[in-house]
Amino acid sequence: MQLIAHYRNAGFEATVDAVMEFFDRRQDLHRPGVAFGSGGNDAEPAKISTDISLVAIRRSNDESSALADLIVRAVSAALEQYLKERPLFLQVCPEQELFVMPIFNLQRYAPGEGFRQWHCDWTISEEATEPAHRVLAWILYCDSVPEAGTEFHWQQHHEVAERGKLVIFPASPSHIHRGRINTEFSKTIATGWINAGSRDDFLRRLASS
Repeated sequence: MQLIAHYRNAGFEATVDAVMEFFDRRQDLHRPGVAFGSGGNDAEPAKISTDISLVAIRRSNDESSALADLIVRAVSAALEQYLKERPLFLQVCPEQELFVMPIFNLQRYAPGEGFRQWHCDWTISEEATEPAHRVLAWILYCDSVPEAGTEFHWQQHHEVAERGKLVIFPASPSHIHRGRINTEFSKTIATGWINAGSRDDFLRRLASS
């Protein structure tokens, strides 16, 4: 069974509408995108994008937290389905538990921009999102853009960027991937990770760090 899976429903479509409205309006939160790890150079950076970082941890009424919670709930629902279809996957994970990392990004790629470098989402760098614990990654496409999806190297697969489609795939080097660049249209996504262990344990480590 393939480990790249995609999911669609009306809830995901409503979520991406909220993402697009928020991203367009909250330009005060826009930051240049960052690609962690090696690769790229000044002449051709590994990644060029405009990002907004979201955190679904704060228990407040601000709109960024509300949107972050909405996205995490959507990804969690897809993760539940992913694991239901692949019961052995969870059995071999540490602690036999996975959770959606509540720190993630919205990313917009203007025409000609993208994550050009082949990469995976697992690293051993020391960051708040605990990348060494990453098991899966996810992408929620917020608009439909021709020839602007995600290319998976070993699988020789192109996941098309289609509005409201949520894709889950392994974070490991088995699923090296990169963005396909469209020189005419922009592309907006939400993207993040699914880690091994429990969310509560992660939040305790984060609070004590």
